[in-house]
Amino acid sequence: MNYLKMSKNQTGIFFIVAYLIAIAIGVLVYYIFEPMFSDVILLTFIGNLAATLVIFGFSLLTKNSSMYDPYWSVIPPVIIVGWILHYQIQLNAVIVLLLIGIVIWALRLTYNWWKNWVGFKEQDWRYDLIKKRTRGYYLLSNFGAIHLIPTLVVYIQLINAHDVIVLSESVTVLTIIGFLLMIFASTIQFVADKQMFEFRQTRPNKNTCIDQGVWRYSRHPNYLGELSLWVGVYLMYLGVVQTIDFNIIYPLSMIALFIFVSIPMMERKLADRECFQEYKKQVSMLFPYRKRK
Repeated sequence: MNYLKMSKNQTGIFFIVAYLIAIAIGVLVYYIFEPMFSDVILLTFIGNLAATLVIFGFSLLTKNSSMYDPYWSVIPPVIIVGWILHYQIQLNAVIVLLLIGIVIWALRLTYNWWKNWVGFKEQDWRYDLIKKRTRGYYLLSNFGAIHLIPTLVVYIQLINAHDVIVLSESVTVLTIIGFLLMIFASTIQFVADKQMFEFRQTRPNKNTCIDQGVWRYSRHPNYLGELSLWVGVYLMYLGVVQTIDFNIIYPLSMIALFIFVSIPMMERKLADRECFQEYKKQVSMLFPYRKRK
């Protein structure tokens, strides 16, 4: 099959089939290992890893690692709903708020991926960069850096969601704040993506820098939204347990990933643009504010 000749709609159907297969195998592996382990978080991780391996196989089949791109947003709602069904928990206000926050985020992120998806003839520029740097070891770096690490980083964020599902009873101030932060996350990401899309349609050339809307106050408002989502989940957890414990490590790990890996990688890519250095001097990296000249 020539995947490069597929239309966008054909690739969409291909993605749906691939992800349904991955989810089905993940669930199957979960139940295969259930007699061996009693820890639901561990069992879910094993199933999640199996699903990741399936998508990795499709990435090799299509020779395009962007097969993994929707995984970041598609799988978390599946896992959360799976936990709710497993525990047969009656929905309360806290769990409903958590579900609403996660589903809105997932729908927005998946929609934005699909809007920008052009087909198997291209893949994320970061994957090409990893391939160029690792060369003969690309098979390992492809699985490790592109598939496995993102799966791990997102999954440990979901541990806070798991504990909210299991432990929540009544709404608290922190659970409301956490939910509102999750809604803020999806909102700022939607606005930032819309403004970036419109900018790309009207910019005179690719060497220009966006300096309008939310991008006028933050160089990476979409990343700010992503971090806000997982911090919001943690705040909901904190509102449930009412104490700071080891789980704070999970959102901190996501923050570290963006600050020390994702953002520097993006800014190195933009460094060649003449406008970027001036833009960098004037606009905050994450938190929205305009620097004084």
